Amino acid sequence: MSETKNKFEISGPKAIALGFLLAAPIFFLFGTWTKSCSSIGRQAKVTYSGSFTEGTLVSLDQNKLVLKDPDFTIPLETLEKIEFLEDAKTVDPGQVPLSDSEKAFIGTYKLQIGMHKGVLILFPRKTGGIGGTLRFTNWGKGANEFLSQVRITGKSIRFVRSCTGVRCSEIGSNVPFQQTYIGDLDGKKIQGPYQGTNSSGRWTAER
Repeated sequence: MSETKNKFEISGPKAIALGFLLAAPIFFLFGTWTKSCSSIGRQAKVTYSGSFTEGTLVSLDQNKLVLKDPDFTIPLETLEKIEFLEDAKTVDPGQVPLSDSEKAFIGTYKLQIGMHKGVLILFPRKTGGIGGTLRFTNWGKGANEFLSQVRITGKSIRFVRSCTGVRCSEIGSNVPFQQTYIGDLDGKKIQGPYQGTNSSGRWTAER
């Protein structure tokens, strides 16, 4: 696909002012970033050129932002927004201890459900047990969906994804639904079947 650009020239004070306006957001973003280098290694949603992706933040400098899981490099001039998601591995001092089986599932996964891709995050709940969220990068509105009834038994996990009422429109679904997911953990991968409202198939999630 080719792109045609209109060429024009601006000189003098107008050129200086325009250059400052274009550069200011980038310098502000980079300045804010340098004050918070602890964000390295956190799960982030990055909006760029009208699109977005998610991954683990590796680095950010004057030229580019780098993610992993999946590997992705974004030129800084296209960057619009960075949103840091809940850190799945953060445990509060008052956290109820997890079992060894539950600890094995904690983490951030690349998610594939049929043709839909996204991110699955499993994290410890302060009241005990595991909570979970998922987001799709090529379905609906890319909204964060909280999972319910998350249960770990040995190397198996079970959870429910659903929406009703206004929540359906918030995530981009035209109809209410409920889906039950079952999966087995093998190394860094979870895979298994799901079944629900007018849909069924298999899913995989890999760290």
